[in-house]
Amino acid sequence: MSTSLTPPLPQPLDVSKRPRIASLDVIRGLAILGTLASNIWLFQAFFGERVIDVRWAELLSWTSEGKFLGLLTIMFGIGLEIQRQAASRRGLRWPGTYLVRAGLLFLDGVLNYIFVVQFDVLRVYAILGFVVAFVLLMPEKRQWIFIGVALTTHVSLVLLPLVVTDYQGTPGIVLPGEFWVTEGRPPYTYEIHNNALTVLSDLTTGSDTGSIFTLGLVCFTLGAMVYRHGILDARGARLRRWVMVVGFGVGIPLDLAFFLSQESYGFGRFLAAPFTAFGILALMAAFYQRRPIGVAGRHLSLVGRMALSCYVLQNVLGRVAQRWIGSSPLSPMLDPLIGTILMFLVIGALVILFAKVWLRFFPRGPLEYVWDVSFRFLTRRRLR
Repeated sequence: MSTSLTPPLPQPLDVSKRPRIASLDVIRGLAILGTLASNIWLFQAFFGERVIDVRWAELLSWTSEGKFLGLLTIMFGIGLEIQRQAASRRGLRWPGTYLVRAGLLFLDGVLNYIFVVQFDVLRVYAILGFVVAFVLLMPEKRQWIFIGVALTTHVSLVLLPLVVTDYQGTPGIVLPGEFWVTEGRPPYTYEIHNNALTVLSDLTTGSDTGSIFTLGLVCFTLGAMVYRHGILDARGARLRRWVMVVGFGVGIPLDLAFFLSQESYGFGRFLAAPFTAFGILALMAAFYQRRPIGVAGRHLSLVGRMALSCYVLQNVLGRVAQRWIGSSPLSPMLDPLIGTILMFLVIGALVILFAKVWLRFFPRGPLEYVWDVSFRFLTRRRLR
C-alpha cells in the first residue's frame, strides 16, 4: 500500500459520513445561469428584422457556448452519485427508486418541451440518468471502459459531417431534403430517399440529440467518478490541479482554434467545451476550498438549491420577453446586441430574486416540492 501523502487519485470517502459540501449549490447555480447565457441568443429574435452585429454576437456566444451546458451535465452526474451514496448509507438497493426520479425528470422535460422551449435537455438527461445509474454498479475499471466506448462513439458522431459529401463532393452537413454549402456557393436541394441517412442526419447535425446523449454518457459517468474521488473535498487538491491542467490546457486552445475556423461544425461545443467545463468545476471547487461562500456565492447557491425551478423559470421568462417585446413599440428602438445582453441580465436577476424570496418561506423550490410529493406518493414514502 502506498504511503505517499499525495496519492495520484484520492480514495473514495466513507459514504456513511458524507457532509454537505457548500460549493456544490454554488457551482450548480452557475451552471443554471450559464445555460441562460448560452440560450439567450435563441430568444433574441424579438428584435425583428434588425441585423445584429455578428462579430460581437459570435464572440459573446462563444464565451458560454457548450461550456455551461457541459458543466450542468457534469453536475447531473454528480447528483446521481450523491443519490447512489445516499442509498448506500441507508442500506437500500441501487438504482431502486431512483428510476422513479428519472421518470419524473422525463415528464418534466416533456412538459417543458411542449409548453416552454423546444431546445430542452431534461428528457435526454432523464434517459442518461437511467442508463448511468446501472453503469455505477460496475467496478470502476469497467466504468473507465464504458467512458472510453462512449467517448469514441461521441467523437465519431461529431466528426461524421467531415466525411459526408453532397453529389458534387462538397463536405458538409446532410439534412432531410436540403443540403447546406459554404458561403459563395449556390445551395443544392435534393430529396433523401434513404431513411437510414435521415436517421443519421437526426443523430448528428440535423439534431443535437445524438451528440448530447453520447457526450452526456461521458460527462455523467466521469462527473460521478471525480466526485467520488473528492474533487469537491479538501482531500482532492491534487485531483483538482490535474483536472484544471487537462481541462483548460486542452479545452481553451482547442476551443479557440474551432472558433477561429470558418467551418467548425459545432466542434467547439461538442469537443472542446466539455474539457473547459471540467476545468471550471475544478477551479470553482479549489476557489471555495480556500475562501468562504461570499455574496456572489450565496446568491448562486440559492439558484443551485432550486435548480429545476430556476431552469424552467428562466426559459419561461425568455419566452415571455420574446413575445412581449416583439409586439411592443420598443422593438424598433432596441439595439439587438445590447438588448440581448440586457435581457440576460434582467432575467438572471429575476431568477435570483425569485429564489431568494421563495427560500425565505419554503425549504425547497416549487417544482422540487412537486417532485418530492410525486416521488413519495409513487414510492409510498412520507414527506419530511
